[in-house]
Amino acid sequence: MNQMRTFLPPSAADLFLRDLEQRAEHPDAASTIGTVLHLSGAVPELLDLQAYVAARLPHIPCMTHLLRGDGRRAQWVPAVPDPAHHVVARRVPRGPEALEAAVQDLMRAPWPEGVPAWRLVLLHGHVPDGFALLYLTHHAVQDGVAIVAVLEDLFGPDATTGPAPVPRTPSAEPRPRLRQVLRSAAVLLRHARKHHVWTSSSRPLSSRRRTSWVRVPVSLLKAAARAGGASINDVYLTALGHAIAGWASTAWPRAARAPIPVMVPVSLRTADERAVPGNRLFLTRVDLPGGLPPLTQRLAGTSAVTAAFKLPGHRAVLRAALTRLPAGLLRRLVAASTAPGRLTLAASFLVLRKRLRYGDAVVNRADPVMCCPPGAPLAVVVLLYGDEASACFRIDAALPGAESLPARWRQALEALAAAEGRPPTDPGTAAVAPAVPGPSTE
Repeated sequence: MNQMRTFLPPSAADLFLRDLEQRAEHPDAASTIGTVLHLSGAVPELLDLQAYVAARLPHIPCMTHLLRGDGRRAQWVPAVPDPAHHVVARRVPRGPEALEAAVQDLMRAPWPEGVPAWRLVLLHGHVPDGFALLYLTHHAVQDGVAIVAVLEDLFGPDATTGPAPVPRTPSAEPRPRLRQVLRSAAVLLRHARKHHVWTSSSRPLSSRRRTSWVRVPVSLLKAAARAGGASINDVYLTALGHAIAGWASTAWPRAARAPIPVMVPVSLRTADERAVPGNRLFLTRVDLPGGLPPLTQRLAGTSAVTAAFKLPGHRAVLRAALTRLPAGLLRRLVAASTAPGRLTLAASFLVLRKRLRYGDAVVNRADPVMCCPPGAPLAVVVLLYGDEASACFRIDAALPGAESLPARWRQALEALAAAEGRPPTDPGTAAVAPAVPGPSTE
């Protein structure tokens, strides 16, 4: 059987992410995402890297397919990538700032038509001993979990050159119970109303983006989660909500007191779909606590609003919606959730569980690359790798003073972690320290 026929057809989210960037007035708002891997060791030969990647492509179908067509005619079309085109090298000047500038330049590069939308760039020269591998792709073709699969299949300890597993068909999946469907539908409808938090006639949003990275020890997130009896993702969202509310108290009054709407992608990939093309996710909205309550109270409030999405069977309902609802209905749902007045910031959370390497060179750091589409005020992704959590903030340049958000987020995390064993200090009134320098690449 042709393996292409076993894939789910391109989803409404895939088509939306492909077409949305056409509204962008600047390439900063392109739908490009990815990861920067920082490695120690000698700079490899480009031809060797090209051959290495080419040998593993058959195992990674999201790197060997194109998105073609619209509506019912949309399909995944197989293609044979040319390693000489997709795997390239660039020398950059010495220093992390030069590396960051090179990464941001590559993030804006358009995708040529007729070839799979990904590139792997060997960046070197910024450090005396080491190099970086920048992996970029189009969000319509790969979501964050697919990128994790790509990196682990290319550079993980069990990377293989064999064929990819054949995904099961949706008809083989159990149907959720009616009670689960009704409960999940009620949860989703509660968060479907328009909010207009980011609508401002005096300061309209733009397509220009500020890009910042900040890194924190994973132990900081774990300590905060342990202190608050919450998940690491709840801690991340709590600190983000606190950072936004603190900034908005003087810069964006609409978001200062009201609940903060955030779109959180829920991954619905099955194990046999780990590297298939497209987005296997459902964007769910949560309204984080507004204002500036004590951080412990904010964490409890965040855990309460995210609890609905952790109910047993909820993920099965979302999966059924993705695979069983008519394509036309899904397109209308995506259009409604991303309409002006509803579109808001996105917050993603990813984990690289396997230690990565290329030959003798070890990956000692991984920094994510996030996109922020037109109409969205900002987008954040946190990637856990080893002992470090790296966050990429893409912030609309129209938001005044929003470059303080990464530092505010880190300060909130530190205060939450300090709550373990003693009452936390509230960073809402604290001075904002400079943001951690951007990663050596991204």
